[in-house]
Amino acid sequence: MDIKKAYLEKVLSKYLFDKDGKYKVKWINFEFNSSCNLRCKWCTLDHTKKREIISEETLTKSFDEFIANGKFSIKRIDLHNAGETLLHPNLKRLLDIIAVKKQEIKSKPTVHLLTNALILNEQKSREIIESGAIDEIRFSIDGGTKEAYESIRRGSNWGKVRDNIKKFLELNNGKIKTGVICIVPNERDISIEWMEDDFKEIFLTMDNIDLRRPHNWDGSIELDIDETANEQANGRTCKFLMKNMVILPNGDVTVCCADLNGRGIIGNVNDSSLEEIFLSFQRLQMLKLFSKGKKDDINLCKACAGFYE
Repeated sequence: MDIKKAYLEKVLSKYLFDKDGKYKVKWINFEFNSSCNLRCKWCTLDHTKKREIISEETLTKSFDEFIANGKFSIKRIDLHNAGETLLHPNLKRLLDIIAVKKQEIKSKPTVHLLTNALILNEQKSREIIESGAIDEIRFSIDGGTKEAYESIRRGSNWGKVRDNIKKFLELNNGKIKTGVICIVPNERDISIEWMEDDFKEIFLTMDNIDLRRPHNWDGSIELDIDETANEQANGRTCKFLMKNMVILPNGDVTVCCADLNGRGIIGNVNDSSLEEIFLSFQRLQMLKLFSKGKKDDINLCKACAGFYE
């Protein structure tokens, strides 16, 4: 092992290992599909980049390592990053793989799917519900009113999304948990009290409601967002950098699910083990800078408000 890398591992051990010696990474994202069918107001996704979809081999290799390597204790797996997951042409096959593999992981992670629900038809709904792979599905529903929703989620149609979600809930009948993520404009209260009735109706049927303020993501483009409503935590280490890794369709791994354009790549699962990637020199350097209060020296992180516990 490189002496400098070994030294960094020792110095940064509290950012790498739990008290029981397990790796701190607990949340894994798999991006099934890199493209999106919407052009949301507060999203930094580069829609000019080539579309890629994850292969069965990349998905299987990653799961097999979580099964075999006892140092990993994954608690949560999310099937999204920047693109719309339901656009993957072989969604059912991938869910079938996950349904089997997740049972073999000793830490018994829960699996979550996030969708904008625009193409959530009855067939896809049944595939998700009947797969046995998904513990929770969440819907991205921003704005709180039809006008605000369609202004923020450009290219979507509130009536269609509303009806798709209602049909899913009818088919699901409580089989898997449901949730909603809603970006609330800064001029509105963080509550559902002011929202239009059909928004409130859907929200109140959900197991989990997550209301958020607009966020600057990875700072790759200027979104003209007022960040004063977001928590600032200078000198603390972002929980995503410590606990999250994202596996992109081509096998690249980035450090954070807010990195929508792969600017924080630290390795590729087709070339290296996930353990090697987790302990990579690039990632250790980022942790070192955070630990010294030098977040702004990291290009990926400097314009991001961060996410802290």
